[in-house]
Amino acid sequence: MEKLLTPQELAQILNVRPGTIYSWISRGVPIPTVRLSAGCVRFRETAIEAWLREKEREQKKRNFE
Repeated sequence: MEKLLTPQELAQILNVRPGTIYSWISRGVPIPTVRLSAGCVRFRETAIEAWLREKEREQKKRNFE
């Protein structure tokens, strides 16, 4: 089974504060989440990796436009 990251673990990986992760979620930033119950959010490592790769592609595309 794939590891699910907590908001705190994801924040540490991305070098942001845990509050930033919660803010992204509440503002509708399309970060891939797994909602286990009300207030219990986790993140699949592979989904986060794919999301970050897509963000990199978008940034590179914008740099060439």
